[in-house]
Amino acid sequence: MPFLTPADYNVQIRTEVTAIIAAQTGAQALAEQMAEAEMISYLKPRGYNVAAIFAATGVTRNPLIIMYLIDMILYHLHANVATRAMPKVREDRYNAAIAWLDKVSKGMLEPDLPIISTEDSSPTLQVGSNTKYFKRW
Repeated sequence: MPFLTPADYNVQIRTEVTAIIAAQTGAQALAEQMAEAEMISYLKPRGYNVAAIFAATGVTRNPLIIMYLIDMILYHLHANVATRAMPKVREDRYNAAIAWLDKVSKGMLEPDLPIISTEDSSPTLQVGSNTKYFKRW
């Protein structure tokens, strides 16, 4: 089941534009995959459970993830048509999404997203040594 629904797009673009995007065979699905992969590359190294984030449905989905993901998708779709014809708002919103993801990846922001629990992650390796004892006779 896809993370986004067609109604999610209505917040940021007009219905007529949504119909035009849907008419492009496979372009929207590919742009969604690309944007999701790009978002995962920022969230996963920080320890966020990206499988749980993108498996969420309905009201359990994080609204910021939805908003920034759609911004990234629309940017990719506009770049597919013509870069010079791209509305400035699309580029600005894409840059804002990347800036937000960059801050999250650097730990400057902590969104309300699920984190990978220790049970889900692989075992860790603990490094150390025994206490040194010096005895001189």
